[in-house]
Amino acid sequence: MRKRVVPLAIACALLGPLAPGLALAEPAAVSQQLGSYVVQPGDTLWGIAAHFLKNPWEWQKIWRANPQIRNPNLIYPGDRIVLYRMPNGEPAVEVIPLQPQLQVAAIPSYHTGIIMPFLHSPAIVANKQEYDKLPYLAAALHERPAYTAGDKVFVSGLDQAAVGTRYSIVRLGTELHRLADPKPLGYSMVNLGTAEVLRNGSEAEIRILSARREIDLGDRLVPISQSPAPHYFPSAPKRAVAAQIVAKTNNAEELTVGQVVILDQGANAELEPGNVMEIDDSARMGKNAVTGKDFPLPPEKIGSLMIFRVFPQVSYAVITSATRGIPLGANVYYPVAGPAKLQQEAQLTP
Repeated sequence: MRKRVVPLAIACALLGPLAPGLALAEPAAVSQQLGSYVVQPGDTLWGIAAHFLKNPWEWQKIWRANPQIRNPNLIYPGDRIVLYRMPNGEPAVEVIPLQPQLQVAAIPSYHTGIIMPFLHSPAIVANKQEYDKLPYLAAALHERPAYTAGDKVFVSGLDQAAVGTRYSIVRLGTELHRLADPKPLGYSMVNLGTAEVLRNGSEAEIRILSARREIDLGDRLVPISQSPAPHYFPSAPKRAVAAQIVAKTNNAEELTVGQVVILDQGANAELEPGNVMEIDDSARMGKNAVTGKDFPLPPEKIGSLMIFRVFPQVSYAVITSATRGIPLGANVYYPVAGPAKLQQEAQLTP
């Protein structure tokens, strides 16, 4: 475990560019150093990968884990990432940790403010029967059209819940299916708010802590996950996978960078968190200027996304790049393979 005991801001002020005796070692077997980057607070692994590579999903191709670091896959503010070319001509990167090590958290894979609500909240149920088995809001001393933060409600199905346990309040949402296939892949759940158990047993009672939308009797409860944001490298899927954006998580007509979408492929297709896929729009039509007849235009790459939560038949992904608005139903496919492509060296700091 890293011993990081100096606050980051104080340490940076004390060390300046680099204190005497703390010179950073260069990676072994370097034939040509191309540049380096010092990790800053607020950075993400995705952003750093994009700093070095034209295709961030190729990060694992050039990553060289430092065997002297106990958790070499974690990167921290202050660490220096060195890009170099190995003797065989292939590019590689290696992390040189800042000394002394600081008491800071490892940088996340992507902006946690965007994906965290979808990591900790309920997301997908396989069918309505599974949803119907969840504990539900059954009654209230003072019935009203809707409930909000501060209201107390009686719940059915919380006999064994510990007092103080927190739950998400949810409602059955969109039926998920491929655009050309009515067979459901599952159902999304709408996150309405949070609640805390005041009393368990046959007359369990909760207090609503927060409300994002109106809460009604009959809405369901699911436990809130307390797990931290996962760390994973941007990577290509294990095999070629074709998917489609089948649902969105907001009311925007077109999707863009930072928005979360649902794909119609998941763990059954061997997709994993961190997988990066490209997006194209193959539904565009053109019109012949002479005949006036419509004809299909060739597919056009319009963006990329990174998967961060996987279910058997569907996945959550965040859009990481977009050349224009991305429509619902856009195709998602395995990124084009090939050697890792570096960004222009002018963007790197020697």
